[in-house]
Amino acid sequence: MKHRIHTCFIHLVYFDRTKEWYKRVLPFDIQEEGDGYLTFDLEGTGLVLLQAQTDSIRPLPYAPFFLETENIEETYRELKAKGVKVDDVESFGGSIYGCHFYDPEGNQLLTCSVE
Repeated sequence: MKHRIHTCFIHLVYFDRTKEWYKRVLPFDIQEEGDGYLTFDLEGTGLVLLQAQTDSIRPLPYAPFFLETENIEETYRELKAKGVKVDDVESFGGSIYGCHFYDPEGNQLLTCSVE
């Protein structure tokens, strides 16, 4: 195996509705979109939304990765302005600050600034 993560997947039960939320909330270009999937055009590790192959999924109670931002306070304000459920900014030790936010299916996401 190589020493890197190639792609992160988020499986969505209500794919069509929830992918629109992601497209509205995240400031990323779309690399590819098709029946049951959407790939964002990111540097490094990819992020793909997939149609879940089940009628229900228990959302993870933690974020398995974080989306990097240069200014966490600005990103926090932008998420709030878009009506996103978002927790307060907190310190994760050292110079890492971030905030959790949630998609309409309850998946916990995390954005952090790293200095």
